[in-house]
Amino acid sequence: MSGRSILDIVQISIAVPRGEAGYWSIIRDLDLGGPWTVRQICDRTNVKTQAVGRFVRKLRLAGIAQVVEQKTATHGGGANLPATVVYRLVKRPLVAPRLTPDGETPPETAIEQVWRAIKMAKVFSLADMAEDCPDVPRRTVEAYLYALSTAGVVAGSPGRYRLVHNLGLQAPKILATKMVFDPNSKTVIGRPVASEAKP
Repeated sequence: MSGRSILDIVQISIAVPRGEAGYWSIIRDLDLGGPWTVRQICDRTNVKTQAVGRFVRKLRLAGIAQVVEQKTATHGGGANLPATVVYRLVKRPLVAPRLTPDGETPPETAIEQVWRAIKMAKVFSLADMAEDCPDVPRRTVEAYLYALSTAGVVAGSPGRYRLVHNLGLQAPKILATKMVFDPNSKTVIGRPVASEAKP
């Protein structure tokens, strides 16, 4: 006689924040049609102009976007309003550029280093990863491999892992979600929002 699972499997829809990756997707789309503005990006999101403006400024400083025009608008009374800056992309990387406020490329994050090493090795151990990524704490490598193993991205054990699914250039992120679960109806109430967790 088979026992009953002690887990309730429920379907949920989780809001995953996209941040600069989301802005970049919109910018690439807008740029296909010609010049674009920060306002046009904001109109497609629910974020404040300042956040988008900071990202576009980083793109400009990095030489990825350039100003092509500044449109000066006038109020009904003839007063000049702040100029609308119009941009075009100079470069179009597929993945959203990760940049410092000065437009510089920062060092790889811990999980980016581990993910790159996993894709290069394909078959490896926990010790191999710790050696290949000396700047990453061993406990971070261990936690990341455990999460990838649980998700079926890698298979095996600390002594010998194997990459099962090469998901692409960007390192898979570990997300944490807080939600309200109703055990009476076995449903999640409201819309959970995920945030990136540190492995």
